[in-house]
Amino acid sequence: MPIAGRLLLATLLLLADAASSAAAAPIPVADTATISGTEETGVLEPPIIDVPASPRRTHWYGLASVGFAYRWAFDQSMIGAALNGELGAHSNLLAGGVRLHIEAGRMLAGLPYQVVTFGPVMWVRVHERVRVGAGLDAGALLLGRRTVPGRSMWTVMLGGHIGGSVDLLHVGPSGALQLDTTVGAYALTTAPGPVSMVTTLALGYRP
Repeated sequence: MPIAGRLLLATLLLLADAASSAAAAPIPVADTATISGTEETGVLEPPIIDVPASPRRTHWYGLASVGFAYRWAFDQSMIGAALNGELGAHSNLLAGGVRLHIEAGRMLAGLPYQVVTFGPVMWVRVHERVRVGAGLDAGALLLGRRTVPGRSMWTVMLGGHIGGSVDLLHVGPSGALQLDTTVGAYALTTAPGPVSMVTTLALGYRP
């Protein structure tokens, strides 16, 4: 074979090898992936996190109770029935509101009497089922007259009480059947004995 033909054949073989190597080489995709990832990251929105609302720490409460009352006034023992009602707000530890106390009964001498007081009260939880509290009261004591049937004398009462409460039975998610007891002392504005003492024991319900 002539020399020129051999040179031409060698050149063709070199060109064919170069083309084959270029076709077999992998195409770099790192830049494309980086750009694609950058674009996707740029359009993604930040994640939305739902934060639950914190529960209320203070709740309204109501209380109604009925029971027995023993009172000392006018140098006489007085026995009657007591009705108590409370309305206020409470947290896990403290409770505060207003208290209405209604009492009706008889002196051992036979004269009927009635008591109505109203005032603020506060309770502190000392155990899961036990509370202690205190309150201020203002009201009036009415006493029937023996000499004038149907007529009563009355006196203003100012004082306070301390008390305790024990949950006997839980009812529902927050209600309870409870036993309450109180001891109170009151000044009488117009009476032979200037002080009245009372103790009560009642069964109540708190929804």
